[in-house]
Amino acid sequence: MKKFVIALLFVSTSAFAQTVLPTAPNPPAIVTTSPNETEANTIATTNKVYIDQEGDNVDVNIVQTGTANVIGSFSDRIYLRGDNQSVIAIQTGNGNQLYMGIVSDTGALGIADVTIRQLGDLNISTIRCGTEETDSSCNQLDMNAKFTGNNNAFVFHGSGANIRNSMDFTGNNNTINIDALSPNASQTLLVTGNYNDFDVTQTGTGGTFGHSLYFNLTGSANTITTQQYGVSETVININSVGSNGTFNLKTGH
Repeated sequence: MKKFVIALLFVSTSAFAQTVLPTAPNPPAIVTTSPNETEANTIATTNKVYIDQEGDNVDVNIVQTGTANVIGSFSDRIYLRGDNQSVIAIQTGNGNQLYMGIVSDTGALGIADVTIRQLGDLNISTIRCGTEETDSSCNQLDMNAKFTGNNNAFVFHGSGANIRNSMDFTGNNNTINIDALSPNASQTLLVTGNYNDFDVTQTGTGGTFGHSLYFNLTGSANTITTQQYGVSETVININSVGSNGTFNLKTGH
């Protein structure tokens, strides 16, 4: 009987020793770069930022230096949606491009505070607030923009309430196009130097305390066309020093 038991134990131990464990899998390599980073790095001037954001209390701060800085694109702008937005975009160098779309809701918190600096030549900036195809709300926009250098081009289209812009341009070939369809709108333009061409339109209900435009211009072949309209309150205050003029003003009521 004892020999029989020992034989059973021996067979059992031998069978267990022949068990083969499975081979550990090889995990995939971790991706550490974006899909197009390798291709983009072959271009010496690559410096691009794209943002598509939705939500409240966003705080975006972008600083770019060098040449050919790009924030957004004409067809794919930086797109910000939500209340209480704070956006700072600073581009230093030549060939700067900035394309931004802003949507802010109505109410006490529906405010967008935007600061833009393009410091260099060949600047292009296009800002839209409340004029997107699917989102049309722009409420309480406070934008402060400063441009230095030559060949500046700035276009702003706004549709909503309480759109307030303060701009400072220095340089050549300025083109500024503002279309603020807003009750309680207020625009300020300060420009020093050459080939200035403004086209500013503010329509809508101007009271209570709506419209108001102030531009302080120093130089050269200016063509300013501004129309403010709509029921009551429009003020245009102009300081100008020179050159080839042609102001075409039309207020309203």
